[in-house]
Amino acid sequence: MWIAEPAVFYHESFEKTFATLHKPAARSCSRQFRQPRVAMARKKKKGYVTGQLVLAARIARTALLHNLDTVELYPGQDAVLLAIGTSDGISLRDLAEKLSVRPPTVTKTITRLVAQGLVEKRLSKTDLRQSMAYLTPEGAALVEKVRSAQKALERRALANFTDRERKVFRRYLMRVQENLADADGGNEGASKM
Repeated sequence: MWIAEPAVFYHESFEKTFATLHKPAARSCSRQFRQPRVAMARKKKKGYVTGQLVLAARIARTALLHNLDTVELYPGQDAVLLAIGTSDGISLRDLAEKLSVRPPTVTKTITRLVAQGLVEKRLSKTDLRQSMAYLTPEGAALVEKVRSAQKALERRALANFTDRERKVFRRYLMRVQENLADADGGNEGASKM
């Protein structure tokens, strides 16, 4: 009985051996000859780039939080602290726009940070309807820890990239961000913190 096998790999010198192995009379129960390898059709997994991007972002977020495990921060609070650190005294509306999130999300996050003693919330001197966010000394110290953790994470994530590849990769990510912001109207699809 002949056995039909998909694409079999063998070298020219094994052609005779291959032919005798598949003859019914030449087959024996002993395993003195190895069966030729059957080629497994390896299909490249076709996935979406955005799916890979989301996965990479999730892993990066987890790694960053792991680096900051001694600091009690909720996910997303690090980005808020960094944004306030670059613009101390920023309005909550401007903060929401800067982070591409909805204003209620920022309000909730700021409330948590105030309760943790990392941020102060004060009314604007020019517009009493606006609240402004300021870092406390503890918050300012924490911003430095977050920055150093982010730098360490970036070094680790881009370890095998050349300088040119890093620049190109950053440009591509910025283009993706712009494309999604344009298509989404800016803050509409923003994630929660």
